[in-house]
Parts: sequence; structure tokens; C-alpha cells
Amino acid sequence: MDLVPLDVQIKANQYLNETVTQLEKDFLMIGVNFDISKPVKDYRQLFEFTNHLVNALNEKDPTRILNLLYRIDLPEEKVQSEMQNSQLSFSEMLSELIVKRELFKVVLRKKYS
Repeated sequence: MDLVPLDVQIKANQYLNETVTQLEKDFLMIGVNFDISKPVKDYRQLFEFTNHLVNALNEKDPTRILNLLYRIDLPEEKVQSEMQNSQLSFSEMLSELIVKRELFKVVLRKKYS
């Protein structure tokens, strides 16, 4: 995969709407409404909304986070590794991993479809 054009497309927010849709779908599969205000302007706004949801889930129902990780195919080992290397809070680190994983799924789908 050529990363330079991909980086340009990401910066141009080409995959933003598809990533939002993927997040909505996967959160709904665990019984959580990903009700973000649209249009989403950038990945920062998407990250902040995801972080808010992950933080709330972590406080109220952490088992749903595990279900989400399984649903989006984000290995627990990856999360643990990032926890040791990240200076972000747990919710911020996990939100970043979730958004990146969903973006990766969108990119792969576009590349191979």
C-alpha cells in the first residue's frame, strides 16, 4: 500500500464519513448509540466524541468495551502494549486505537473493493 497518497487522502478527510459510519455500526452492535453530530468536520472531533463515549462506557459498563474490542478486531495484547508506551489517559489511548482501527478497516475496504 502506497502510504503517501493514502496520507493525502486522510488529510483531505476522504475517509472521514466512512469511518464515522463504521464506528456507528460497530458501537450499535454492542448496544451503544454512536450519535455524533453531523457533519463531522475532522478526525479530532471524531476522536473527542469517541473518547467521551469510551470514558462513559469505562465508568458504567466496562464489559461493553471488551465486546467492542472483539467486534472491531482490536487485540487485547495491542491495547496492553499501548498502555505501557502511551502518555495518554486510558480512555484517550483506547479511543485513539479504536478510531485508527476503524479507519484502517475503511482503507482496506477501499483498496480491495
